[in-house]
Amino acid sequence: MIKKLLVAIDGSAHSIKAVEYAAEIAVACKAELMILTVLKPLQVPKLSKELRKYAELESIEGPDYEAIRLLSSDLLDHAAKIARKKGIEHAETRVETGPVARTIVDVANRKKADIIVIGSRGLGNIEATLRGGVSHRVELLAKCPVLTVK
Repeated sequence: MIKKLLVAIDGSAHSIKAVEYAAEIAVACKAELMILTVLKPLQVPKLSKELRKYAELESIEGPDYEAIRLLSSDLLDHAAKIARKKGIEHAETRVETGPVARTIVDVANRKKADIIVIGSRGLGNIEATLRGGVSHRVELLAKCPVLTVK
């Protein structure tokens, strides 16, 4: 039985879709939902295209660590609103720093998540194997089931 779901987001369209799936599953199973975003150490100069657009829309300036944490908090708030629209009363939100895939799996283990839901960037199996996408690494490292949403 699924009692706790962890959904990892990065601001991409696939990760937002993963929030929708995770929220629907959590509502159906009457499970807890945790929404996680992970900042890589020294990520400051390397904002994703999606986060850079969001920062511009929200008038968040300056590529410093605090701006990125603020942006991550806004992203988590947005994801929590999506979850509420799907019927979630409360979702725990977290910003962590570290190697992305390992940090997602570590948080899932510490919080005893029954399943991890993560968005895919749409990489094919061969390319994912060669490049080692985050969702692929999470699937390899996780001790619980992983749902990858396209």
